[in-house]
Amino acid sequence: MPAAAGAGLRGHAVPARHAIRLFVRQQALPPIAAEARGRVLRPIHEREGVGALVSGQCGAGRASGFAMVPPAAAAETQAREGLAVPASETRTRLVDIDTAKGIGIVLVVLGHVVSQQVPAGHDWYQQLKTAIYLFHMPFFMYLSGYVLGYAGFGKREGAAEFIARRADRLLLPFFAFGLIIIAGKVVFSQIVHVDNTQDSLLAYLDGLFIHTSRSPATSVWYLYAAFVYALLFRFVVVPFPRLLPALIAIGLVLTQAEVESLLYADRVLRHAAFFFIGVWVGMRREAMAELLARHGWLILAAFAAALALAQVLAAPLLGLAVALLSIPALHFAATRLAAAGDPVFLFFGRYTMAIYLFNTICIGLVKGFGFVVVKWDGNAFYAYFIVLTLAGLFLPVLIRRVVERVTPRLARYIT
Repeated sequence: MPAAAGAGLRGHAVPARHAIRLFVRQQALPPIAAEARGRVLRPIHEREGVGALVSGQCGAGRASGFAMVPPAAAAETQAREGLAVPASETRTRLVDIDTAKGIGIVLVVLGHVVSQQVPAGHDWYQQLKTAIYLFHMPFFMYLSGYVLGYAGFGKREGAAEFIARRADRLLLPFFAFGLIIIAGKVVFSQIVHVDNTQDSLLAYLDGLFIHTSRSPATSVWYLYAAFVYALLFRFVVVPFPRLLPALIAIGLVLTQAEVESLLYADRVLRHAAFFFIGVWVGMRREAMAELLARHGWLILAAFAAALALAQVLAAPLLGLAVALLSIPALHFAATRLAAAGDPVFLFFGRYTMAIYLFNTICIGLVKGFGFVVVKWDGNAFYAYFIVLTLAGLFLPVLIRRVVERVTPRLARYIT
């Protein structure tokens, strides 16, 4: 970080964490953060033009327990399925959900710093990664389902239009980024260290699309899963809303099932419950607001206790409990941060798609070229941990901004 970033307005030194906050505040966030401050937990009117949802719980004009901010940036595309509401569908932004996305994507990046073998003497990172992997993707799936359930997109679209839009937004990036990652591994493995390489192009393609336990681009599975879930939402939940509890129950059972890693079936089935929980909560936003207002701190404490216990007791059902508790706990944390006007997670939440798609690429490139200079053994890993985390968060933001300027038509796939 440039020295100027750490200087206060009066010439005094500012700690690094404050310098980062200052940088983030300067990145077009004030219009949102200023309106969000102090309003997130107060009931205000729901957005207009969304129409009634499947359950009729969250139609236009109803009051919600969370604030929604009508930012100047509402015209900016927010159409990435499952993690953002299309700007054409709404005149407002859900600040707590944007903040929650920021929390989720930071956890994702932290878990991607090391993809294979943790350097000797740094078991703390393995413990951190193990803890994060208990709940970060369940929470992401919850947010995806929440937005779809809240907006009720499928009620106003024909089946063909629905499938086409989601294939364009989810399947096209899935295939494109999977192939880009393969090409990058093939090219850069001849120059620098690259993780998770295969012996041939056929092996790469087989891992990406068929025997997916050895996928060379494991991070993109979320896009494929979100597409499958969206189809289930449109063709099961929309016409038969009373089946939603059954889908959740079946999904919870499948979290404990042994499923073969073909076509990402294991990941899709094990995370389905969290997506449909999100749909259910999104259709009942006021109920979640009331729950968090009354019991948020207790839920957060229960989540922390379960997470700590899971580090010393290996039990599948305990892992499921951690994943389930993370949903209200992190949502509560997001509402508190948003109410305080915290800009950091809100900032990352607005760039979630770009960070999700590019973070492993950026981390891999920085690490590969860094290894040319110094390996990450011993104390060097602490520096690598910081640098790679920042690279995974901020380089994708830079990439998105460049793409928006150079080719706006492609930018919609990473926003």
